[in-house]
Amino acid sequence: MYRCRECKTEYKEKVEYCDCGNNTFDYIEDKNPAKKENTSLTLEQKSELVSRIFFALCIILSIIIWSIPIGNTPAKKQKATQTKTKTNINKTIPNIDKIWDDTPIYQPRTQGQQSEVNNTQKPIPLTSTPVDYARRITENTQNKSKKINKIIQPTNINKKAKQEITQQPIQIEKQKITPQPQIHKEPQKPAYNPNSPEMLRYKNLLRAALFSKFAVGSIQGAGECSIQFSVDKTGKLINRKFTKESSNKGLNDTVYYMMMSVPRFTPPPDEYNGETIRMNFKINNGNYEITIN
Repeated sequence: MYRCRECKTEYKEKVEYCDCGNNTFDYIEDKNPAKKENTSLTLEQKSELVSRIFFALCIILSIIIWSIPIGNTPAKKQKATQTKTKTNINKTIPNIDKIWDDTPIYQPRTQGQQSEVNNTQKPIPLTSTPVDYARRITENTQNKSKKINKIIQPTNINKKAKQEITQQPIQIEKQKITPQPQIHKEPQKPAYNPNSPEMLRYKNLLRAALFSKFAVGSIQGAGECSIQFSVDKTGKLINRKFTKESSNKGLNDTVYYMMMSVPRFTPPPDEYNGETIRMNFKINNGNYEITIN
């Protein structure tokens, strides 16, 4: 609260000028501070309340279950089942006196019945005596043993062949294996094309490397010259020479210095096979043109 020092009017917010025209105010604390607004619960607080309520319900249910008295009903059921089984067993077992029979299982026959049985039985003729049967068995076993001995014992021919084999020395012929030379077929190189994308990219990079050593500011006047060279497999610049010299000595000197400053470059593409590369330089009072073919 703000109170005007002259007219004592109160304002909730500070005003630049009072109705009376005064611009000086005194700050006064509110006697009845505004009531705090009820803050709503967050999700974490709500979840914590729900978990506590659920935990309390579980404890109450467990206490109720443990407080229920347990009766002796199972024991009564067991007794009832035991009595039922006893009554059923007593019903199924019959009386022994009714089943028991004193009649003998075997009754001896009289003499008349035995004579009738003897008459009905016919004598079984014997095919051979025990001595003949034993003799036959021994003969069969001897014949079998002779056959086995004939199969096992080797003949005289086999013995001679074995002796000859043991007497002769074993000779193993070693075959001389002549290794055949393997012919490595080199892959065919693609045909050289000076205007192929790969060669054009290589020439542009080479021109940029040479141009970095080309001192344009040291040349005065105008002039034109040409050079040629080739590149080996390692990227070395070989067969460097002027094909056309300029009347401007400064141009010739800078081109010569440029050629000596870059003696080696990256290896050329596979299709390149030592073909000559030409460069042309044109200068006219600071304006220059450098081409590569």
